[in-house]
Amino acid sequence: VIGAVLVGLGVILFVSSNWAGMGPASRITVLLAAFAVIVVGAVSAGRRDQPRVAEALWLLTTLVFGANIFLIAQIFHQTLTYWQGTLRWMLGALVLGWALKSKLQAAVAIPLGLLTLGWIGSGGSWFFGHQMGSLFSDGGLRPILPLIGVGLISLSLLAARSRSWAFLQNSCLGWGLVLIAVPVVLSTADDEMAEAIYSIEGSVKQFVILGAIALLLTAALTYGEFRSRISRPVLTATAALFALILVPAAGKPWVAAEVGGLHLPFAIYVLAVFALAFLTIWTGVRASNRRLLNAGMFSSAVLIFIQYYSWSFAMLDRSVAFILGGLLLLGLTVVLEKKRRSLIETMTPEE
Repeated sequence: VIGAVLVGLGVILFVSSNWAGMGPASRITVLLAAFAVIVVGAVSAGRRDQPRVAEALWLLTTLVFGANIFLIAQIFHQTLTYWQGTLRWMLGALVLGWALKSKLQAAVAIPLGLLTLGWIGSGGSWFFGHQMGSLFSDGGLRPILPLIGVGLISLSLLAARSRSWAFLQNSCLGWGLVLIAVPVVLSTADDEMAEAIYSIEGSVKQFVILGAIALLLTAALTYGEFRSRISRPVLTATAALFALILVPAAGKPWVAAEVGGLHLPFAIYVLAVFALAFLTIWTGVRASNRRLLNAGMFSSAVLIFIQYYSWSFAMLDRSVAFILGGLLLLGLTVVLEKKRRSLIETMTPEE
């Protein structure tokens, strides 16, 4: 896979460095020829019973396919905004993934889908204009990333029921856990960070995405494949927690420093995030799912680390607090890693 990525980058850089000196016909010939050669190589590797090499070359095919979308649009001076390009690229990756039942294609298609969602409606400017702002603004994806993660986990549960789309299961679950864990763990640093992450504009696009997530969650709870009885209530509680956070109160998110004169919401939020991390560990153990277990253990460790520094900075003049805290962190690291390994040993192998 690393080799395929490096070759893909090399091809793209080679074409880019010689782009200005070629005419339209030469450019198109080079792009299509490179694509055809890689496809032939992938097919040949598959026929020679080299599945790993074939899969890497099919990944390279998808990368070159995406580059060709934008380069050919440039040749014909098409007004191709980022979301139109990433949408076509995602559809190509999904078709190839469905044909090959390749998890690598799914791993590429999901971030392309996220970029497409973020960039839809952002206008025709490129990169440093509205395109990047749409991802991180109050009206973009940033405030609803944890709920998008819930939607992806729901999609993974639905994909597990279908042989044709089962290749999406692990990638959807992995990306969903990342979209939940990263913003949520970062938001526990302080109340200002939490307020900045969850500050939502309430745009039409956000409501449409949230509506689609609600449908996915309902379908997953009804038809999804759960490997543990506690998985359904944990997924429902996770969705309810982040949906509640987005409800503004007194002009601020629930996790703000003050809501109606009270200072409790942020402390409650941090405790709720700790509880969610422990529930993830428990669900991973009961469902024999290493991804859930590792995500929960890693999130718990980072949460402890963040809270330690949040408290210790208030006692900077006390070196003993740092020494004791450092020893505590080292001890927790050993305990958590031993516990993680022992839990994995008790699990049944994943299918």
